[in-house]
Amino acid sequence: MEKFIFVAFLDVMLASLSMFQPVICSSNFIDQVALLHFKSAINIDLTNTIKGGNWTIEANFCEWIGVICSNRTQRVTTLNLLYMGLHGRLSPYLGNLSFLASLDLSNNSFYGRIPIEIGQLRRLKELILEINQFEGNIPPNLIQCQNLEVISLTVNRLMGGIPREFGTFPKLQLLYLDLNPLRGQIPSFLGNISTLQFISLCSANLTGSIPLTLFNSMKHEDLMPLELGSIVLSILELGLECSKDLPEERMAMKTIMVKLNKIKLSLP
Repeated sequence: MEKFIFVAFLDVMLASLSMFQPVICSSNFIDQVALLHFKSAINIDLTNTIKGGNWTIEANFCEWIGVICSNRTQRVTTLNLLYMGLHGRLSPYLGNLSFLASLDLSNNSFYGRIPIEIGQLRRLKELILEINQFEGNIPPNLIQCQNLEVISLTVNRLMGGIPREFGTFPKLQLLYLDLNPLRGQIPSFLGNISTLQFISLCSANLTGSIPLTLFNSMKHEDLMPLELGSIVLSILELGLECSKDLPEERMAMKTIMVKLNKIKLSLP
């Protein structure tokens, strides 16, 4: 009953937004309403936890735990609530945080689909939703977030293939999709991402060999001889079957890759 009243209160606030938009926008009301909707979709009350005890209407939302605002615009630029023990669905109202650059909700218990509204976050650089219970397909419209540099969806229940649209990311550097029950083959179009530095597909249920185009996109030509390039490809292929129960092996594989990437052409 209390939750119904709170949601009804938010609806009234949104209705007032359409009547007084110029005043409300100047007071960053849109961001506050988006965060309150986010809070209402969580089954654990942030106002009753030690870590999120200041998520109340009385407090300035820019001072809420996990929220960082721009000093100049007073708009939300970062939402960082990792390891908070949160359980619930991800509110589509997060798509209204138009100044958001970093979203990190890792190591919680969010479930359901990743809202397509996340694709509205044109300033987003980091999308980190790893170690949750998200399911369904990876939203193809994430490509609308043209500033994305990091996507980490590791350890979820995401299905389907990697969206073809991902091959056109202009700034993506790190892509982590491991430990998801995906389907299909390792797509060659990922090799079109010229900025890509690392990709992890461990136990992602994908089939086939790693396309040479993918390796060629990772700017290794000036770091190692071509002979060593095939070694790295083998390591990557072995990594596709890595176990979620052995995180140290996963880290060791990354360490090996980093060391290989630092080998100079001058080696015999």
